[in-house]
Amino acid sequence: MTSLAQRNQKMAIKLAVIALLMFGFGYALSPLYVAFCKALGIDQAQASITQSSAALRLEFDTNVASGVAATIQALDTVQMAQAGGIVKTRFLLANTSDQPLKLRAIPSFAPVRAAGLLQKLECFCFDELVLQANERREVTVVLLVADQLPAEMGAATLSYSLQAVAQ
Repeated sequence: MTSLAQRNQKMAIKLAVIALLMFGFGYALSPLYVAFCKALGIDQAQASITQSSAALRLEFDTNVASGVAATIQALDTVQMAQAGGIVKTRFLLANTSDQPLKLRAIPSFAPVRAAGLLQKLECFCFDELVLQANERREVTVVLLVADQLPAEMGAATLSYSLQAVAQ
């Protein structure tokens, strides 16, 4: 065998070993992620943290886009939702500037499939909000929880992000 053929054969073996290692790492990534999250205590989406199998732990999160002179705070940060029940939660909005602000709250769910289980009956995110200078306002969100909750979904997060609306 020529020297070039031997080098090509060694290179092919190295590439095959690298491909096998990459496949093995990809295969093991999911169990490694679960073990890593459990070790750090950040695995909050497990069904084991709920109080019953027909309940969903709802966490409410807020944030404000950079440059917007407003604050938003979830007054009820965690609630338990029963299948088929209604959840009402409150948020406090505040304009921290001396000018009126036109805002819009953009909701998002985590995990995304929770959006199919929670129907918003009332939400301050439905319309644009106008807050006068230094005004503070309490707003509500009313959610209808689906009749059937998947057992593997123990928790969901509903997050609102305040964005300024161009005037």
